[in-house]
Amino acid sequence: MPTGTIRDNKQVKQLQDEIIAMQKQMGWTKARLAEVIYCELNEEDEDDEDASIQKFTESLKKQLKRDSTPPELLKRYIRIICNHDDYRKAGRVVANPVLIGAVDISILRGVSAASKRLLQDMEYDTEL
Repeated sequence: MPTGTIRDNKQVKQLQDEIIAMQKQMGWTKARLAEVIYCELNEEDEDDEDASIQKFTESLKKQLKRDSTPPELLKRYIRIICNHDDYRKAGRVVANPVLIGAVDISILRGVSAASKRLLQDMEYDTEL
């Protein structure tokens, strides 16, 4: 399938969303995410590593927004993140909530508690 198709664009968007969700799950900034990926991709020591990481951070931000980012590159980033110790620890501690268009459980609990109180009040009023 040629690149740039709707199917490729959906895959790229899903991969980008997955990377962003992983970043949020660990509480990382975009700069921290970029640093982890950069250090894994460039294991040799550089004289001006900070400037290189900063350039890569800007590049990564764009890659996480563009439809034209190669899916293979995003998959590679995901593998790097999955192999990081922080990610392995984060997966065991707290699951990342995903918005699925349903009502939040805390709202449901609040409505349920309020309706129980109303029913009790109504029963109390009828007893008098």
